[in-house]
Amino acid sequence: MSISKPALPSAITSYDLLKCFAVAIMITDHAGNYFFPDDLWWRAVGRIGFPVWFFLVGYARGRDIPLKLSVGAGILILANLLTGMAVFPLNALVTIALIRVTIDPVMKVLMRSRLILWSGSAFLFVLVIPTFIFTEYGTQALITAIFGYLVRHREEVKDEQLIIQYMCFALITFIILQFLTFGFTPAQMIFMGIGTAAVRSLLYYFSPKTYPALTEKLPKSVVWFVQICGRRTLEIYVVHLLLFKAMAVYLGMEGYNFLDWSWL
Repeated sequence: MSISKPALPSAITSYDLLKCFAVAIMITDHAGNYFFPDDLWWRAVGRIGFPVWFFLVGYARGRDIPLKLSVGAGILILANLLTGMAVFPLNALVTIALIRVTIDPVMKVLMRSRLILWSGSAFLFVLVIPTFIFTEYGTQALITAIFGYLVRHREEVKDEQLIIQYMCFALITFIILQFLTFGFTPAQMIFMGIGTAAVRSLLYYFSPKTYPALTEKLPKSVVWFVQICGRRTLEIYVVHLLLFKAMAVYLGMEGYNFLDWSWL
């Protein structure tokens, strides 16, 4: 007998609102990457949404890898080959799948003691650059997912100071990575740092909620849009990247040439 998934709430949820925000920031980031590579303000804005996706991977209780996640990852790898991009690092969907598989055994080890947690996390930070070669964001994504795991299990952790400290650790290591990766101006670094800190602070207080009163007040078209962004994020991620890649080839953007791919 097959077991059907529980129906999603008809009202807007905290997941919907959070993901809708993150989708808008993500598309801004990718637009800058594909079409305005010399204007780093697009990327400075886009970096702000990074914590949401991997926080939610760690926060989630489910660890399955849906077929559509694997298919989406494969489609994007194929699209890179067709549009003359590099195969590595593999796209963020691969990173998400790897985190889902590894985070529970990793946390079982890290939560044995505070010393193991911090020394293990420091080691993960050391691995960020080498692992970034193979998958987008490398172990920086896992560090953010660990923050999400700690927030979800705060009643078991019973140490709010530890969660706040880890939030700061994830933030600082992320900012260091952006400094090493991008040529942001001081103004862009400050904007990106403050924005990312604000998002992580909101994530610290995140919990599943529904908002029936807000849903009733908003026009149906707005409710539909927010829920589509919140509940079809995988499809939005894959489709908009396919469109951007195709447009980059069509427009003759530098680095995008049909079938002129490379490994790195």
